[in-house]
Amino acid sequence: MKKILFLGLIAVLFSFILTSCEKDSPVDTSNDTINPVSQFVYDGMSTYYLWANEVVNKKPTVADTDPEAYFYRILNSTDTQHGWSWITDDVDALMADFSGESLSFGYVLSFYLIGNDPYAYIKYVYPNTPAAKAGLQRLDFIGKLNDVKLSTVQQNGYTYISDRDYDLLFGNSAVKFTTYKLSGTTLVQDKEVTITPDKTPKDPVIYSNIYTIGEKRIGYLFYADFVDDFDYRLYEVFDAFKTAEITDLVLDLRYNHGGAVTSAIYLSSMIAPRTAVENKSPFIVMNYNDLLNRSFDKWYNEAAEADKYKYDRKDYLGTYTSSNKNPLDVNLDLKQVYIIATGDSYSASELTTFCLKPYMEVVHIGNKTGGKYAASWTLHAYDTLPDENGNVRAVPIYDKNELTSEEQQSLKNWAMQPIVAFYSDKYEQNFSATDGLIPAEVNTFDEGFGYIDYWTQLGDTKDVFLGHALYLITGDDSYQPIQPKAARATNLPIISNQKLHNPKDFKMQSVILDNIKMPSGELRSITDELRK
Repeated sequence: MKKILFLGLIAVLFSFILTSCEKDSPVDTSNDTINPVSQFVYDGMSTYYLWANEVVNKKPTVADTDPEAYFYRILNSTDTQHGWSWITDDVDALMADFSGESLSFGYVLSFYLIGNDPYAYIKYVYPNTPAAKAGLQRLDFIGKLNDVKLSTVQQNGYTYISDRDYDLLFGNSAVKFTTYKLSGTTLVQDKEVTITPDKTPKDPVIYSNIYTIGEKRIGYLFYADFVDDFDYRLYEVFDAFKTAEITDLVLDLRYNHGGAVTSAIYLSSMIAPRTAVENKSPFIVMNYNDLLNRSFDKWYNEAAEADKYKYDRKDYLGTYTSSNKNPLDVNLDLKQVYIIATGDSYSASELTTFCLKPYMEVVHIGNKTGGKYAASWTLHAYDTLPDENGNVRAVPIYDKNELTSEEQQSLKNWAMQPIVAFYSDKYEQNFSATDGLIPAEVNTFDEGFGYIDYWTQLGDTKDVFLGHALYLITGDDSYQPIQPKAARATNLPIISNQKLHNPKDFKMQSVILDNIKMPSGELRSITDELRK
């Protein structure tokens, strides 16, 4: 989940503010009983939040002792409905998640009811993680944890996995898993294995292959997350594709919840027509709140040519970080791409699919996507949270030197990830009206036609999504998926009717703007300027 942190522009904002505004104390001390974290929430949200104008008159009071409750109380209704913005008191875990190094077992799950019994269903497993080493794999069902069956709870008319199961499945302690596999249409117990989670980096390039069918050489990539630390893996795959001179590409984002905008630009620069990448054509336009838009545009117009990039609300194909290789070296120069995207595809997955359309034909296979057309920044009270290469990952709200040691201590673990912008394509169009990307009717399918026992391993040509793509590319009827008979006898549920709610995933909330273009000092001054 990683980062449309439009931190670049923000950095600039900060420096302007710092130089133009001197405050005795960055934290409002007019009433020193106000919770300093709640004050930080207000100061950050009233400046950078997309709906900042709604927050201005919602200052915290002495009664707002719970910063998290205060944060969610002041959110815009659209934001609340979609669950886009969030706050955390564990900023280190947030940064680890963004970099693909969070503590985990290494699997990604869905939850289903088989009869009256809930199961966790493994959608995929990251390579070299504890789950992979223990032999867990895609299509396994987890039915028991520490010898106890999974259970559910009802809340507000929805069915959820119990807190006990959630804590075990996504916790930090060793767990005994009892797994099951399908035998025909019956679940049978497979194995019992105890696994301990760790921080093994999770490589989002799960599977790639090249299919030679007649005169077609078709590249296939299943990509799980937009994680900039693994952009080099994208380069490796596309290098292999280019060497093989593939004629067509199938990009599988069916479970991809999004992440870093820099990774989306990097991937798209390997796919788009070469001329568009060479010309560094506009790919994304960010629309912030009125104050930020006016400020960025003003600074852009006034800046020297060499500094304009800091304030530019556009991002361009062909741009990449210094730690990556030039995407043009492995650019496929395609005129058409087949993208598998579903209701489990969010944020940067949707951005990639949507923003490529002005440059090439994008054949969307799957179903309506999750509908995350918003972008977020990480806001911290005083730290830019630089990565190991010194790249800024957060926008600071205060000058650390102006905070007391007690204020620093109380604020250091907190961070917000509020929506700061809606993204659009080069023509400044977005898909908010449809609240998701919708494929053509002839390309609309549920995975396995809605039956669990029709799911396949990733890359299997009998997969409904991949098979349909291969049929469209080759015209070979043998790859065309065949819908099972409606009266088909099975004791397994139709997925869409029995799917339980998944745990919160940070990356699916919004595109993470991780391309902060301004130095930390400049960011700080900009914050002060905006808060004047």
